[in-house]
Amino acid sequence: MKRYFSENALLQMREAISDAGGNEVFFLGRTDEAKVVIDAEPLARGNVDAVAAIMIVTSFGDVVIHNHPSGILTPSQADIEIASLMGNQGVGFYIVDNAVERCYQAVSPFARTVLERLSYPELERWYAPGGVLAEHLKGYEHRAEQTRMAFAVAEAFNEERIAVIEAGTGIGKSLAYLLPAALWGLRNKERVVISTNTINLQEQLIKKDIPFLQKHGEIEFRAVLVKGRNNYLCLRKLESVKAEPTLFKDDAANELQTIIDWSGKTGEGCRSDLSFIPRDETWDEISCEADQCGRVKCPHYARCFFYKARREAAGADLLVVNHALLMADVAVRQETGYGSTAILPPFERIIFDEGHHLEDVATSFLSAQVSRNGLLRILGKLQHPRKTQRGLLPLLSTQLSREVPEAMDDIYMEVAAILEGRLIPRRLTLTDTMNRAMDAIGIALNSHLRKDAGSKEEIKLRLTLTIYSTPLWVEVEDRVNELCREIGEYVIALKNFLKACEKLPDKVLEKLAGSLVDLKGVRGRLETAQVNLRFFVAREEGFCRWFESKKTTKGLVVKLCSSPLEVAESLKKVVFDKFKTVIVTSATLAVGERFDYLKKRTGLSMVPGPRVSELLLASPFDYQKQTFVGIPTDIPEPVASGFEPVLNKYLLQALGISQGRAFVLFTSYSLLSRIYSRLAEPLKKAGLTPMRQGEINRHLLLSQFKKGHNPVLFGTDSFWEGVDVKGKALEQVIITRLPFRVPTEPILEARAEHIASLGGDPFMEYTVPQAVIKFKQGFGRLIRSKEDRGAVLILDSRVLSKNYGKSFLRSLPDVRMVKGKGEEVFAAMSEFFRG
Repeated sequence: MKRYFSENALLQMREAISDAGGNEVFFLGRTDEAKVVIDAEPLARGNVDAVAAIMIVTSFGDVVIHNHPSGILTPSQADIEIASLMGNQGVGFYIVDNAVERCYQAVSPFARTVLERLSYPELERWYAPGGVLAEHLKGYEHRAEQTRMAFAVAEAFNEERIAVIEAGTGIGKSLAYLLPAALWGLRNKERVVISTNTINLQEQLIKKDIPFLQKHGEIEFRAVLVKGRNNYLCLRKLESVKAEPTLFKDDAANELQTIIDWSGKTGEGCRSDLSFIPRDETWDEISCEADQCGRVKCPHYARCFFYKARREAAGADLLVVNHALLMADVAVRQETGYGSTAILPPFERIIFDEGHHLEDVATSFLSAQVSRNGLLRILGKLQHPRKTQRGLLPLLSTQLSREVPEAMDDIYMEVAAILEGRLIPRRLTLTDTMNRAMDAIGIALNSHLRKDAGSKEEIKLRLTLTIYSTPLWVEVEDRVNELCREIGEYVIALKNFLKACEKLPDKVLEKLAGSLVDLKGVRGRLETAQVNLRFFVAREEGFCRWFESKKTTKGLVVKLCSSPLEVAESLKKVVFDKFKTVIVTSATLAVGERFDYLKKRTGLSMVPGPRVSELLLASPFDYQKQTFVGIPTDIPEPVASGFEPVLNKYLLQALGISQGRAFVLFTSYSLLSRIYSRLAEPLKKAGLTPMRQGEINRHLLLSQFKKGHNPVLFGTDSFWEGVDVKGKALEQVIITRLPFRVPTEPILEARAEHIASLGGDPFMEYTVPQAVIKFKQGFGRLIRSKEDRGAVLILDSRVLSKNYGKSFLRSLPDVRMVKGKGEEVFAAMSEFFRG
């Protein structure tokens, strides 16, 4: 069998056939260069829909495998017909026995074709003045920078390289990488993954750019937007909710009934298709989750919305995902192998758009957090804290008493004794222990910082060598160790219960299958919480650990957090070393026209030089004519006491000159709130429409801004980037402060100390570059097309008075810049708008 299959593939098939009760299962086998199947993904049980599902996802060089439960491997007439059909598509066809110890090759695997290199003349014709873009894209103007970027992307595909490309606003970077990616995926039968950080860009790709290419590019390729598993409705969970409607006679009942009605009509079963946004606690009851999924064994597997989406993804040439999902996929690949199916089907080429977020996303993924609310959510799945008849444990109690026959009373008593005698009562004990531990840690934290126990101020305290020698840490270690012991004992009880259930007959286990799968998922989450708690009190180097605590109406919220100081080595190891082609692109990657900061923080600086190419493409816009930049020199620095009064005064002047149509960008919500409360009425009296982030959801706020009368939007972090407003709707961007992150944030503070310990300058090497990239993003909100025109007002005088200010100004394109007293700046701005 080793001639045909890897050990991993054999294990995958045996497990799936066992899960299916020995019934027929169809697999999609991926082969390596030696034509050995290295990954076998179960696609469908043997039924009339199986072949149709498989036809969607196979590509040249794959193998379709299915088992004959009889053990007779002679192909049936239906097998021969399928094998013939598959063979014509370059797909092999195997039949195996249930033990996967014997194999019949109906059609041998085909050698994968030699890769077809992308043609630079072909690409050039597409982007040329008289090419496809010019012919079909309204208002298109030839941009040499776009062609250069397409060539750089093509070279990275052809030569299996990493390309770092900054493409200024207006270049059309998405179409510059989409065409080479689509051609490569289609012609070489290798799917390409495009990863973004924001939903806005995903929607632009899926709803605008990709359909344009498909319609006018004369290439028939398939593209799929891949969403995380918990976006999908779980039919098994929904069935459980429908079977126990009396358990949901509360606020969730109406939402659940609406979802039940919708479930019979929806084609995709995706949360975004709902006509309303369900509460998280409602959606958690019926969403698809990896650790609570029966996979092939689930009776709803053939109709499962998530697996239907996954099959569509397996048959696509381009997959559009977000960075977080991609990181989760790569983490699974470390365990299962890079040539196998993880969260995504196998791929070897990635394009990271909005690549300036790579370090932050990797940091977030490698971080851990344990909180009271998080633990309560896990324990609440076992039994609702108030409605004690709701939850997995009472449900299992009901199911066991109903399903286990009287003849098996001895097994029932053994299982029920663990459930009723240990799991149900000890869940309450564990909850009490957790609450006491978190309360004690919060009180000790307040005491250490000499904070009033009733204070509603958020507390963040980083663990340092000094903290380890305080009474606070003694209390924390004792409480965490006690909680870990309680969790460990409860996990053992769960394992004993699950093991005892294995003695039940298959018919009973089939009835309990969904609840037992969910229980295993809860057990896994408790084990993860225990690992994270132990890691928090460990003193392993290379990580930052800190407390977060805040008094709320529901009590004291305490979080125990940890994050890696560096992700560069991890990114190099799991991404740059493993994939053949990686494109990292954004409108803002460089600092001072160099990629040193990005490369150092993401591990690219450790990749051998010849494998990495760099390209810096300036925006094609005429910023000298289109943009005015004003910097008043007489405004106090943001930390000075007189800053806010002058800020109020200058904002009113500037917004009056442009008649609103402005973004006012802040770095903190507290400053935004104070300024908004003072200026809202004066702005209304001046005929403007003030809006502020937080009043309504971001998407609706932006929609109202575009339609509003002389609108002024006060925004923080999420409005500095990923927002596209063209034309006269936005004619001014005001930057109230340079976008430095709060230096006392634990992870930033720890990273700064780490850089200093290595002999570096944390402020100039880390803090300033980070802020410069954000500053470029904020500036980039203004000019989105060649017809746009407007002003950028910088109300942070440090950009002129401090040496590091040059880094910010050098990051701007060649613009008309006026520096001087406020009256001079506003006189020049008035003249600009009159012109």
